Amino acid sequence: MTPTITPQLAEAAARVRQAAETIKQAQIDFLADLIRLKTYTGQEGPAVERTLAEMRACGFADVRTDSAGNALGAVGSGRFSLLYDAHLDENEIADEADWPYPPLQPTVANGKLYGLGASDCKGGVASIVYGARLAAALNLTAACTITVKGATLEEDAEGFAMRHLIERDGFPRPDAVLLAEATDLTLRRGHRGRCEVKVRMRGKAAHASTPELGDNAILKMRPVLDALEAMTASLPADPVLGRGTQVVTMIASPHTPNSVPGWCEATIDRRLTPGETPESVVGQISAAVAGLGAEVSLPVQPVTSWTGLDLSGPAFFPGWLLPEDHPLLAAGKLTCAALWGQAPRVDVWKFSTNGTYSAGAAGIPTLGFGPMEEKYVHTPEDQVDLAKLLKGAMFYALFPLAYSLIHGES
Repeated sequence: MTPTITPQLAEAAARVRQAAETIKQAQIDFLADLIRLKTYTGQEGPAVERTLAEMRACGFADVRTDSAGNALGAVGSGRFSLLYDAHLDENEIADEADWPYPPLQPTVANGKLYGLGASDCKGGVASIVYGARLAAALNLTAACTITVKGATLEEDAEGFAMRHLIERDGFPRPDAVLLAEATDLTLRRGHRGRCEVKVRMRGKAAHASTPELGDNAILKMRPVLDALEAMTASLPADPVLGRGTQVVTMIASPHTPNSVPGWCEATIDRRLTPGETPESVVGQISAAVAGLGAEVSLPVQPVTSWTGLDLSGPAFFPGWLLPEDHPLLAAGKLTCAALWGQAPRVDVWKFSTNGTYSAGAAGIPTLGFGPMEEKYVHTPEDQVDLAKLLKGAMFYALFPLAYSLIHGES
């Protein structure tokens, strides 16, 4: 049930709707500038600097980067700490010829802004920066201190940069995290996790002209692949997030075409339900291939930030689910109802986000809201509807007041 909209919140929502028009063009211009910058994972420096400049122009306090290169700025000074998070790195272009418009040339057509990263997740960055600007300008930060984070490293290692910020750089643990990923102006309260698993078979190398002297590791992998496929129907399931999945995504062997391969390695993409651990996943797969001679391991995800910092860690990203009756979800519903007259749809993401750390590992209440649409993420049709982009800023402007009211303060 959505809490009652108080007169104070209704009046604030009206002011947000009216004031939003004053930031519309600046928000679009900022997003267009971000799209012009190619910022693959580990190369986010130019977009970080551009975001810091925008934060300064918007009057944010404590504008800076952390050692992992995240862009940080703050508004408000209340006792509740909110972290607004959206990432600046983007998926790599596969074939530019597939794009209707040049991916690094922001193009406005039919009320939409097209370009690489528009839907994942630079549109989210523009939403949280300008949402926080509106909140500060309209005195709506209420009992909250809002830190806006233009995040790095999400595409390759979601949550790693946030983990570093909190656990190593000493950023105070926030009371709540809001993720401005693609939700099409609805709310997301969780998603499955993911991990990478390596399964290796060893054989004996020999010259290909005398295969009888070797032991072909590729052929030995066949029953292992069958065993991996057979276990998929019995993977853990969650009543909301569904069943986990497991897919062999790569097969590797020595790059010696005239030799019998002495090893063969399969890479598995495993999607996780909340509560699964590295030990439980490796244990399940080891049991499934027991007796076949396979070696099962969880690899290290190599990650280096644009600042040169090594953040490598286990390639394990936990799933999470915010309870239906959680106050954070209630605040999100209340914000949407006050702004647009109805409670939003609540769902879960199909893909993974920085929530793998904030909620999955650290247990920080986490909620998703963004103006972008999931169907355009990682596609040549990458885009964001400009009317929805402005609504994204409106949500992030009003949310602190709704959150404070839910917690009995304003």
